[in-house]
Amino acid sequence: MTASPSLLAVILLAATAADVDALVFDVPSGGSKCLTEELRRGALSHASYRVAEATSAASSAVSARVAGPRGEELHLTEGVEAGEFRFEAAEGGRYTACFWTPRYERGAIVSVDVQWTTEVRDHAGAGSPPAVAAAKEGHIDSMIGELKKLEVSTRLIHEEMISLRRSEGEMQKLNEDTTMKIHSFTLLSLAVCVGVAGLQLWLLKTFFQKRHIL
Repeated sequence: MTASPSLLAVILLAATAADVDALVFDVPSGGSKCLTEELRRGALSHASYRVAEATSAASSAVSARVAGPRGEELHLTEGVEAGEFRFEAAEGGRYTACFWTPRYERGAIVSVDVQWTTEVRDHAGAGSPPAVAAAKEGHIDSMIGELKKLEVSTRLIHEEMISLRRSEGEMQKLNEDTTMKIHSFTLLSLAVCVGVAGLQLWLLKTFFQKRHIL
């Protein structure tokens, strides 16, 4: 695949375990289109595809590649007018099927008809379609992830509040210590002033007595 793929994410929701969804889309020459489906582990997936219409007879073929959640290749066909693929999901995740034209022709467009069937062998829930159950499971996993993020954020906020309260207590203690020191210094200053005043009065009295003024 030489062209940069423009991802077209399409979630296929089956009405029953063996229901088939038919999709028709255009693939421009030199570009690619991809279909994406969320599958549970053990899901059986089967799809057939064909060229429904082409604007040029020279570009009436497509290539297809199917990849698993880790990018592993499950199917590869190049330059065919029709084909199919079948696989069993080894793990839950997003499976992608990409289609592109094997040769470039300016302005050419190929319409591809895809019929994709998904079947889940285990019971996802009472009366729930397999693809819907897989989507619900993915939604639940997403919610769990968001809850974990909220839990971490709440813990950080709680720790920040504790730190702020600790800082506030330290500031209050510092203010109390400073106020106590100011009061002590004020009392000491007052005592010194009273002592100096008393000493001055005693000196004046002694002076006046020596001069026989008093």
